[in-house]
Amino acid sequence: MKQVTTMKLLNAVVKIAFLYVLSLAVYVQPSCKDPDEFEPPEDTLVPPPDPPQLVSPIDGFVIMIESVPANSYYELKWTDLEQAESYQLEYTIGTFPPFIKTCAANVCTLWVSDTTNRLCNHYWRVRASAPAWEWFTEWSEQWHLELRMRPLGPQHIAPPNDTIFYVDSLPFEIEVQWDTIQDEEFYEVVIFEDSLVYDQCIVYDNSFVVFIYDTAQYSWQVRAGSSYWQYWSYWSSPWFFRVSYQN
Repeated sequence: MKQVTTMKLLNAVVKIAFLYVLSLAVYVQPSCKDPDEFEPPEDTLVPPPDPPQLVSPIDGFVIMIESVPANSYYELKWTDLEQAESYQLEYTIGTFPPFIKTCAANVCTLWVSDTTNRLCNHYWRVRASAPAWEWFTEWSEQWHLELRMRPLGPQHIAPPNDTIFYVDSLPFEIEVQWDTIQDEEFYEVVIFEDSLVYDQCIVYDNSFVVFIYDTAQYSWQVRAGSSYWQYWSYWSSPWFFRVSYQN
């Protein structure tokens, strides 16, 4: 009987010891960090790489607003850095103080709904961050874009609207001229004979010589463009001229 009691006591001691070790293990576990909260020791951080390179829109690009109130958007893009976790976009509108927007990817979409105080130059630059880096990268170079209303077509200059040219023979040369708009690079001019396209060309000066081979009613329009513009200008209003033989 005494031996049985001793065995029961020994079993109880073993169980108590086991529960104590188990409770100690449970107590220690919560001190382990969540992997998402892990921060490497300071001496394991590495210097950041070179900053991102801006991609688009190209420096000096003109975003064109077609109506007021506006309802359009544009994207800013830059190169994606390996290991980068997020990016900071510093954006400045005209002479206003800059603001910083955090972006999860190497692109940021900006909406335009109100053009008040926004039809001006906008400046932007980007830097990147990652948990393994000592700090952000340096800022990228700063680019700028401009918000501008889409321009009307160029103003015609010559020949005057509804001019009649009396000729003795054909072909006959007529030079059409128009005024410049603002920093455009080229123009598209189209000539109509009656209602059909007679001639169409891209030119790099604000004039065009058209060769007329038949007597008829003609009209012409022109629009301006640039590799830095989001859109062409609107087409100009049509002007007319007529070519007739001398009586």
